[in-house]
Amino acid sequence: MKRKNRTIGALLLACLLLLNACGRVPAPEAAEERPEADQGTDEPVQPPEPAAPVEPARATLVAAGDNLLHNTISWDAQQADGGYDFRPVYQHVKGLIEAADVAFINQEVPLSGTVGRYPNLDAPQQAADAVVDCGFDIVNEATNHALDKGAGGLMTTLEGWRQRGIPVTGAYLSAEDAQTPRLLEKNGITFGFLGYTYGTNGIPVPQDKPFCIALIDQEKIKADLAALRPQCDYLVVSMHWGTEYRLTPTDEQRQLAQMLADNGADLIIGHHPHVLEPAEWLTRPDGGQTFCVYSLGNFVSSQNDKATMLGGLLSLTVVREADGAVRTEAPGVLPVITHFENGGKNYCIYPLEDYPQDLIAKHAVRKYDSPITLEYYNGLADQVLGEFKQIKETFACRP
Repeated sequence: MKRKNRTIGALLLACLLLLNACGRVPAPEAAEERPEADQGTDEPVQPPEPAAPVEPARATLVAAGDNLLHNTISWDAQQADGGYDFRPVYQHVKGLIEAADVAFINQEVPLSGTVGRYPNLDAPQQAADAVVDCGFDIVNEATNHALDKGAGGLMTTLEGWRQRGIPVTGAYLSAEDAQTPRLLEKNGITFGFLGYTYGTNGIPVPQDKPFCIALIDQEKIKADLAALRPQCDYLVVSMHWGTEYRLTPTDEQRQLAQMLADNGADLIIGHHPHVLEPAEWLTRPDGGQTFCVYSLGNFVSSQNDKATMLGGLLSLTVVREADGAVRTEAPGVLPVITHFENGGKNYCIYPLEDYPQDLIAKHAVRKYDSPITLEYYNGLADQVLGEFKQIKETFACRP
């Protein structure tokens, strides 16, 4: 009986030793001395590679609405020698724009070299020189007037910007150009830009140049956002949308804005209505926030509705934190006003707070739409912009 017990005990001991050799039943002392993750191996556990340090950074951005160069503005810019000088139009806002790290403008009309009347608008290429002189870094050409002078006029316009070293979003010289990301690097922050328009005033996009204008197509936009998002820190989308002369966004604008936010846009710049529309924060699925201004109105124009004289300059600061998070800081819109006088003379843009009282009495729109007063324009800016109305003191881009 004892021999049988000894035999069974020996067999049990052999099984335990075999299991221990396979690493399934650790010895009590090994379990106490070695972490569970190290059981069964003599290799030391390597600590994870430390994350690459992120350099905190800041960059300011300013954006202007419709650079709507009617024929009368071009005639006023014409010089005695037959050339054109548009620089005086922007002289009172130039300092605010030059001070920005990145400056965006919506170029409403082609710059193919003629003076075009509505509805087929056009302006001389010297207008591009004034935009560059003012300090703008990137231009949107996706507008309803982009094909007013046909595909040839658009190509001439785009070539003019290329020669001046200014990148364009929303319109392209070739299929290859349309696939080239619009990226600007400032202060270590990479900005990416996309631009779209609702249409081209019924003028068909040429069949042999389907790339030349970026139309609003939600599936295409989603694909573009997905492609550009990994290449930039801050993604800006320009939208030519909405209803002309309406002071509030349409349901379609709101739906499109939320789609853009949901798909990774950090900033949405709206234009086309020719009047100011509100701005707001949109919440993304990841909990982040996208800033959207539905319309910046006209930057300059020769329209005759008094509300169209009031536009806005968007300003904000893009901040990248030490943990790599990127956010929009202190966004807002500075009201600006277009001034011109009877006979289509003396076109000039002023910050509303700097607009002289004696000049408003000379404003040419008085004979079409009155009364025009500083109180009216300040009240309209308060009504539309609310908490996002800025003054020069709070403008992110100050000289």
